[in-house]
Amino acid sequence: MFFLKFTKKENLIVLKLTNDEGHFQIEPLYPGWGVTIGNTLRRVLLSSLEGYAISSVKIEGVDHEFATIKGVKEDMTEIILNLKKIRFKKKLEQDPGEKFNIIINNEKEEITAGDLGEYIHLFEIINPDLIILNKNKLISLNITIVIKKGIGYVPSEAKEKHINTNGTISMDSIFTPIKKVKYTIENCSVSKNSTYERLFFEIKTDGTINPKDALIKASNLVRRHFKLLSNKKISLNYNKKYKKKKPTNENYLKLRNILNSSLERNNLSVRTLNCLKQAKILTWGDLIKSNTTNLLNFKYLGKKSLEELDLIMKKLTIYYGINIEDYNKNKKKNNKNI
Repeated sequence: MFFLKFTKKENLIVLKLTNDEGHFQIEPLYPGWGVTIGNTLRRVLLSSLEGYAISSVKIEGVDHEFATIKGVKEDMTEIILNLKKIRFKKKLEQDPGEKFNIIINNEKEEITAGDLGEYIHLFEIINPDLIILNKNKLISLNITIVIKKGIGYVPSEAKEKHINTNGTISMDSIFTPIKKVKYTIENCSVSKNSTYERLFFEIKTDGTINPKDALIKASNLVRRHFKLLSNKKISLNYNKKYKKKKPTNENYLKLRNILNSSLERNNLSVRTLNCLKQAKILTWGDLIKSNTTNLLNFKYLGKKSLEELDLIMKKLTIYYGINIEDYNKNKKKNNKNI
């Protein structure tokens, strides 16, 4: 109830607002909540807002990202770096198309993002003056780009195909529309109590989203995630019979395979192998259930045979007396636990 004592109508005050920059004041906050809210919103703003960026590019006649283009000053690597800087804002509410074909056959020497924008009618290019490449007047270029929606920064290596066939080159994509977030905290008074806090928030965007809208979207993302932890969303599902499953690792699998393998697979002598078969010992798991004293009671199994078995068991890193209960379970049951 103590939060309600200092709640007022305008908790969020807009100090400055442009298309790409916003300064906000949030007050009053209970002591300690300035850093809690400030840090949370900052992380969400920088990592979780959607945006649009070029995902891949193809220029006719270019086979790879390190190629040079006749009549073009920049090589393919420089062109890709410039394409990464283009900021897109969708014009339609529904998701626009992804693939766009651009034909540059004019006599302009300097090609900018705005020149590409003439072919991308579904998006507005926020930085049309960005120089993409410089070319000879007589050079024509056929460029195909794919624009996708995403979150954060996605390197080309994380995509399904780094360099596709037919000269399509996958690009690093900067989807986040947020360029900078900064917050500061100072004390403020509520009913003559100066221990409460005032939070100042500064948001710098690339112009594809209004800073106030970005702040609201980030706040709604936080609210929706914490709603998952509300009383109505939490269910108690406790099973008293639940037992923690033992982890299955490579050593476990290796030992289990050895214990279930046939003795014939390890080049035992015919005499030793026949003797063990008569005693109904067919696998290494069957063997380690016995001890040396019991084995000596088997007909025709002498010291040489025991020495032969000991030598092979050392190589397999098994020994008499291993607890093989866990290793003799049905394989299908074990596979479900892997």
